[in-house]
Amino acid sequence: KDGSKFRLQEAVIVGNRPTQIKFSELTLDMYYMLQMLEREPSANTKEAAAGSAATPAIPAAAETAEGSTAGIAEGSAADTPEPPEPAADTVGVRGKSVLKEKAEPNERDKDVVEKERPARRVNPHKYVLYQPNFSQIQVYLANAFREIGEQGCVLLYLSSEGAGTEVPGAANAAAAHGYIGGVATSRRSSGEAAKDRSAEQLVNSVHPADLVPYTRKPFFLVVESESSLAYKDMPNLFNQPLLCLLSPTQYPMTSSSGSIYTFFLHSPIVAFCVISQITSMASEQWSELETLFVEIEDLVFELLNTYVAAASPVRKFLGDDFLRQIIIRHALCCVFLDLHLEFVKPEHMPQSSPERFKDVVSAPVLLRKTRDIVELCSVEDRYRMSDSPPTPPAKSPSPTQGLSASPPPATALATMPEADTGNSNSANDHPASPPT
Repeated sequence: KDGSKFRLQEAVIVGNRPTQIKFSELTLDMYYMLQMLEREPSANTKEAAAGSAATPAIPAAAETAEGSTAGIAEGSAADTPEPPEPAADTVGVRGKSVLKEKAEPNERDKDVVEKERPARRVNPHKYVLYQPNFSQIQVYLANAFREIGEQGCVLLYLSSEGAGTEVPGAANAAAAHGYIGGVATSRRSSGEAAKDRSAEQLVNSVHPADLVPYTRKPFFLVVESESSLAYKDMPNLFNQPLLCLLSPTQYPMTSSSGSIYTFFLHSPIVAFCVISQITSMASEQWSELETLFVEIEDLVFELLNTYVAAASPVRKFLGDDFLRQIIIRHALCCVFLDLHLEFVKPEHMPQSSPERFKDVVSAPVLLRKTRDIVELCSVEDRYRMSDSPPTPPAKSPSPTQGLSASPPPATALATMPEADTGNSNSANDHPASPPT
């Protein structure tokens, strides 16, 4: 009950991967995470509408159907002003305002309107930052920290290369204070620091110690980086809910579809096909695969409720549907990569802190369900189908370099869709619209 009103209210999405495919100033990783935090309103039953009415208002959120995004490009210091709050006689519809009917409806019409009104989950307010410098990240994080309420949470997503760890004459001191092994957020050189590449990387990086002040309130961190493990033991000094989900530091395969870990958070079904090198599938088989992924996500949620201690901060994060979905898909990524024959080194595995989810990802019922998915797609040669120790397979070509954007038609063979952008624990939710 304590987490029933807990909501993700603010999200800061930071990207610094210039070599990755970009949409304007959105890299693939940033786009995937942005879509993860979007949900379109859907018409539901009266009970769902009543549940939505109990949801607390989210301050400073631009309320449109696609959510709101304030951001900067190429580290620009200009802040995007938030759109004004809609007037009392307007309703936001896909970013536009539509005047309400001025005529007073009778009581019967009011009942009909209440029943037909869609239940709406307000999307979290987002800041999207591409290659920002340190001061800009601090400004947006501080603003997000200020805006959240007592039952609110801040999410920080970092997608970048690892920062340098060798600074002449200062490495030991920096490491002792938590300023080593962070994530580089900007490639720009400035002043005297540009003469020393190592010192420049140290300055233009987000280190674990930089984030400690923001753990005074519930803080949810997702890191996609070669130095993600630097955040594994980030201290929780203020006894507030804190969870860090960390990507593998190495991948044994490459893909132009973006980082594999973030791809799993965005669409587990397509990410599974990427690491399994599945490029086409019969439409009937695809439908069955979708059903299995719905079931396995529901199973992970049940296991989380079973094995996660009542006092764990994860319990509170599970009260929000966006954060719950991220946690569930993190666990799924751990299971699939652990069974994959090419992901055999410790650095190939995702990590989490302080909760490890060991009992969840090693549950026999979850392993059986995962192997059912592998058998359905006939890719047993790429996965460990028994509990014996894994053995590295013969070197195989890289997975597919791209996926078709069209969904599987009702033909005998179909090209797989590029991405499943559903935003709930089930694959039956409608996909979110891409950002405009």
